[in-house]
Amino acid sequence: MNRSIKILITSTFSTITVLAIVFTTLKTIAYRKALNQFENYFLKEAERRKDKLLWTNRPDSVTLTLLKDRAYYSAQFEASKSDSICLIVNIPDSTVALYLKGVMVHSAKLEHFKISPLFKAINPAISNYAKSLPFKGMGQISTIRKMPLMVKIAPRDTSEYTPDVVPDTTDLEPVNFIIELKPNVQLYFYESNSSQSSDGFSHFKFDLKERIRTLKQDFKRISKFNYPVYKPYIRIRINKRDAKIIYRALPNKGQVILMLE
Repeated sequence: MNRSIKILITSTFSTITVLAIVFTTLKTIAYRKALNQFENYFLKEAERRKDKLLWTNRPDSVTLTLLKDRAYYSAQFEASKSDSICLIVNIPDSTVALYLKGVMVHSAKLEHFKISPLFKAINPAISNYAKSLPFKGMGQISTIRKMPLMVKIAPRDTSEYTPDVVPDTTDLEPVNFIIELKPNVQLYFYESNSSQSSDGFSHFKFDLKERIRTLKQDFKRISKFNYPVYKPYIRIRINKRDAKIIYRALPNKGQVILMLE
């Protein structure tokens, strides 16, 4: 092999290796910053609301259960003060449910989930306090529209009148969406039966598109000598019909209660 080609390959490989190490290091720092941001956000929230962080060192199983249950019901009570629909993600029960004023209006079974390791690294007292409040929505990204478009054509006479039958034109569209929560928590929903959609690779394509978007944002920040942003995530896979109901029922800036353990 030509010596110049060997030098080019070696230098290219070395450059890629260095960049990979730098990027990994920056992402690790971003992870620590995200952890601090999460904890500081809820510490300030507790200070603003004049709440106390309830916890005890080395709690036994009974005390731990009581603390978790208290946080869960406190979050439900807080959400019930709003007139909007609230989403509850209950990992121990493997369910996601829509609630209105404390009453469940729809429930779905989790078929698969994956949780960011950051949630286990949070200070236990702060973590428990965070779960005692509904997370506030910041926005949503989806493959389907919030409400399907309905076009009505007036009949020329009574003989042409037919009752409204609105076909669901989104039935073949893939249903995948992201709910963005404060502070920078990403809640991903994927349809489990993607083979029923017109595009069987919808999950892969939606996830890849989001990862590319995140990667572009990271490189943009790095190019300006800023750290990339790590966003703790929860990835959920449920039935397509349930995913569609949840996305269309939950307001753009709706409340979400997270019970992760």
